[in-house]
Amino acid sequence: MAMSDARPSSFDWTVGSAIGTAFSTVFGNLVPFVGLALLIGLPSLLLTLAGVPELLKTIVDLVLGQVVTITLIYGTVQSLRGTKVGIGECLSQGINRLPAAIGVAILAGLGIGLGLILLIVPGLFLMTMWAVAIPAAVIERAGVGASFTRSSNLTEGRRWRVFGVMVVSWIVVMAITMGIAFALVGATGAQSMSLVFIVMWIVGAVLQAYMSSLSGVLYYFLRRDKEGADIESIASVFD
Repeated sequence: MAMSDARPSSFDWTVGSAIGTAFSTVFGNLVPFVGLALLIGLPSLLLTLAGVPELLKTIVDLVLGQVVTITLIYGTVQSLRGTKVGIGECLSQGINRLPAAIGVAILAGLGIGLGLILLIVPGLFLMTMWAVAIPAAVIERAGVGASFTRSSNLTEGRRWRVFGVMVVSWIVVMAITMGIAFALVGATGAQSMSLVFIVMWIVGAVLQAYMSSLSGVLYYFLRRDKEGADIESIASVFD
């Protein structure tokens, strides 16, 4: 489980620069990114309000969350090249590339989740090693196995940095989610749980947009770092 970060590179990036770039990308495209996350996450909200069994909702959330990531990787790449995108454009590009990526997204989520449940450390390692498997599947149209291999190769030698980016981001996301949820429940009481669910749907959409953008930013940073690829060459697959 070596996570060496020692190899030099002409492109210097840090945990802070990756997180900052993802934040600026989302807030520079707040309406299309969050709007898309809200739209795709709407079935989850409706299931919650309907009181469906938690297991079913968890499965739906897993799938829909990955669909958000897949569609917003396109938006992130276009934003990094200085191009504004709309909800329709992101959605059409994402759906077009969905078959190549949804298997990777679901398997990665299940594998990481299982690793975290069992022993925690294997889950964290898989999260780091597979951090850019979904962007590889979306952008390079790699198959399932090839996407995991590609991510492993790109993160090799940079895994402590990738790990730092992912852990800091998840801590921030969990702190914001739990803080707002507790504040809402405390302010509105159990009788207003529908309002809590709606507000958390909106908050969750913002945070999902950020995590999706972060995936695309990490892929770009690693490609530029290890292969010298610029954003135009990466984005050219969508032209």
